[in-house]
Amino acid sequence: MIYGVMSYLAVDEKVLMIKKYVRENDPNSGLYTLSGGKLEEYEKGGNPLGRLEASLREPSQETGLTLISPKLKGVILFDNNGRTFDNWKNPQDFLVYLFESKNYSGILKEECDEGVPLWVAEKDIPGLPKNSGDSKIYEWLKDSRYFMGVIRHKGKELDEKGTFVDYY
Repeated sequence: MIYGVMSYLAVDEKVLMIKKYVRENDPNSGLYTLSGGKLEEYEKGGNPLGRLEASLREPSQETGLTLISPKLKGVILFDNNGRTFDNWKNPQDFLVYLFESKNYSGILKEECDEGVPLWVAEKDIPGLPKNSGDSKIYEWLKDSRYFMGVIRHKGKELDEKGTFVDYY
C-alpha cells in the first residue's frame, strides 16, 4: 500500500491541477490530476500533523503555490487490485488523504518535474483526459460533508458497483 495526499485548491471557479508528463510507473501519466504525491516516512503515523504538512509540501513543490488553511476533506482508497494501467506495470493500492483550501499565496510555476501546473475552469474538468475514477472525486467534493470513499476498477474501466462513498 502506498500512502499519499491530494490537494484541492478551488478559487473563483477554477481548480489548480497538474497536466502530468508521460512517464513510466506513474498512474497519472499524461493525464490531468490534482497536486499531490506520496507521504514521506515522517508524515505517516505517529505525527498528527504529517498529512497536513504533506498537503502543503506537495502543491508548493509542484506548483509554487502554498495553500492557506487546508482542511481534511476526505480519505480515498484507490483499490487497484485487478486494475491495469498503460504506464504503471505493478500497481499498488493507494490510500490518499484529500485536503481542500480556498486560499493560497505564491506565484504559479511554469512547470515542475511532474508536469505543468495550471488553473482549470471547474466546468471544463469533466472533459479533460484523467483517470476514470477521478470523476468520482470531483463529484464527492461537491458535497460539503467529509467523505470516505473507495475507487475500484475492472481492468481499465471504473467498477461502478465496487466504487462507493460515505459522507459524515
